[in-house]
Amino acid sequence: MKKYLFLNAEDRRPAEESDYRYKKSKPVTAMKAKRDEEGFFIPWAMFRPIGEKGLLCELFGANPIRRAVDLRMNRDLLMKEAYEHEVELLMCHIRASELWMQQEFCKEEQAMELYQKSKIQNMPKLTPDGKRKVLLDALTWKYDCVQQYKKICFQFAEAVIAREKSQNLGNANREHFIEQFIKKANELPEANRRLLDLLYETAWHTIYVFKYGTAPEKVPAPWYDRMGGVEK
Repeated sequence: MKKYLFLNAEDRRPAEESDYRYKKSKPVTAMKAKRDEEGFFIPWAMFRPIGEKGLLCELFGANPIRRAVDLRMNRDLLMKEAYEHEVELLMCHIRASELWMQQEFCKEEQAMELYQKSKIQNMPKLTPDGKRKVLLDALTWKYDCVQQYKKICFQFAEAVIAREKSQNLGNANREHFIEQFIKKANELPEANRRLLDLLYETAWHTIYVFKYGTAPEKVPAPWYDRMGGVEK
């Protein structure tokens, strides 16, 4: 009986590597995300091939210029959706940290229950309620903070990239926004500032990939000032 191996692309050495030869999947019909009994989203029509007219073409008639504008609008919405997914992933990581901590507290309580029933000899240590609250609060404050910061961090990254790519360095509104953002960022406690940096860097990467078509591995490092006035 033949044994099948799950090889990587290099080891498979396919004779044909054409992107134009593929097997289609059965079209999905669900129009909204809905979880199955195991917690996964059932296949749903998150995207369909772009075929319908865009807003400008629909209102004023189709031509190549309006079509290009409609596609840019579509691309910008996709970019923001991708950023929201990255923010959601960040929120999931924070949630995972909270869950791990809650599980540790639960293990302590289970051990104490066993001790009280004389099923273990050594009395386990319990984290005091006050300390538990401090530890959990040090995580859960981030939920609201991420949501409050996410938009302005994206706008800041967009403004900085536009400045880097623009010949018009005298855009007063843009420079004022950048200065005000930096001023407020410097007023934050370091824990908040690290979260803000993370959102800014996430937005920076998303903008380069989705707006400018940069390969993920070729995205330049996010801009920061450096001590001594030398830009990074």
